[in-house]
Amino acid sequence: MKWDSSFAIGIETIDGQHKKIFEHLLAIENSVAKRDPWHILQFFLAQLKEYVKFHLAVEEALLEIVGYPDQADHVESHTMLIDQIAKLEQQLQKQTANEHLVGFFENWFIGHVLSRDREYAAYVKRKLPVLSGKMAA
Repeated sequence: MKWDSSFAIGIETIDGQHKKIFEHLLAIENSVAKRDPWHILQFFLAQLKEYVKFHLAVEEALLEIVGYPDQADHVESHTMLIDQIAKLEQQLQKQTANEHLVGFFENWFIGHVLSRDREYAAYVKRKLPVLSGKMAA
């Protein structure tokens, strides 16, 4: 799966982070396709997990700043994602998650970004029109 401009939510920094997540997903997808040993796949998953944590922290700070009304629910979805990644890591060590790993992240990303992130992006752009397109890093 590759980044497509249709995934953009209109906040440049967030879109850039989403693109970076796609780069990490591509590394995992390639590793699964090559049937790399679990420790290599584990390395790529650890990189993705750390970057996703950073990205989610940025999103959560933005939601706090603008007073997003559904912030608690959005943050809860982030917590659930981090928990699911931890479970995938455990399954990966048992070599039971390889075939589901890429699909899980693609489904999460598309579902989360195309619906939930677009919802908050619209709210953010109404509250802070200056962020329409750009956000300070």
